[in-house]
Amino acid sequence: MKTNTLYILLVAIVLSSCWSDSRFKGYTQTDTGLYYKLQMIGDGKHKPSIGDYLEIAVTYKTEKDSVFLDSYSSNDIGMVILPFNHSSFEGSFEEGLRTMNEGDSVSFIVDASGLFSRFFKSPLPLFLKPGSLVKMEVKLNKILNKAEYSAELDRYQKIVEDRDIEEQRKILSFIDTCKSSYQPYCGLYYYPIKQGSGALVEKGDIVRFHYTGSFFNGKVFESTYDRVQPMEFVFGEQGQVIRGLEIAISLMNEGSKEKFIIPSHLALGEGGSSTGIIPPYTSVIYEIELLNLTKK
Repeated sequence: MKTNTLYILLVAIVLSSCWSDSRFKGYTQTDTGLYYKLQMIGDGKHKPSIGDYLEIAVTYKTEKDSVFLDSYSSNDIGMVILPFNHSSFEGSFEEGLRTMNEGDSVSFIVDASGLFSRFFKSPLPLFLKPGSLVKMEVKLNKILNKAEYSAELDRYQKIVEDRDIEEQRKILSFIDTCKSSYQPYCGLYYYPIKQGSGALVEKGDIVRFHYTGSFFNGKVFESTYDRVQPMEFVFGEQGQVIRGLEIAISLMNEGSKEKFIIPSHLALGEGGSSTGIIPPYTSVIYEIELLNLTKK
């Protein structure tokens, strides 16, 4: 107990001595640009090594503390498992993970562009600007070796398979009870409402369309008609819309209107929406009106 108390005091002294050198009060900045702040000391005695797998709880926030992603809404246990490797970019939170024991909680502040391009391997979201920072709250729950990770993966895969079967049952039950004749295509289901006479969508086209998103019970969760502002994106560029919408629009030509059932694996998946409006593992219905195309 005395050892733990002494350790906490030493950490506090070290951190306090670095406050004046940091843009963020209470945080220490490393030579690579990573900001970190110890929040809680766990009971674990081991630090991760390259090749381990880390079970962590993590929350991602903007600089103004708006949560846009977290592990708590992604699955039943509120954890994700990451392979522990060398830092994916300079100033990455992975640098800080090396110093953590099981049970420790640490806050990190990292470069948003590096996090998305190098760690997530995806484009920077529109709500984050180049040069902005992301706050991360990380708790290291467990360090797993390869055998332990394989066992966890098998258990998780069984859960996913059971959920996929149940979700597919709900989709087919919905189709069976409604009067529309939906047809399967690339994992989703579509029903033509109005046939357009314009060109088909091609990669690089700028697509403008209206849509209404709803659940099987008819409740609308989003509509561009309500805000009188069509959506626009470049077809074929990753990260702009959910995969299911891109597949849906690939079936359409200018002037057409169709309804689509999009399963969760082509929509918002195991995490659901960051706002909580769309729960995890939820199929959604999109009615899409393709207004016009600007050809590449």
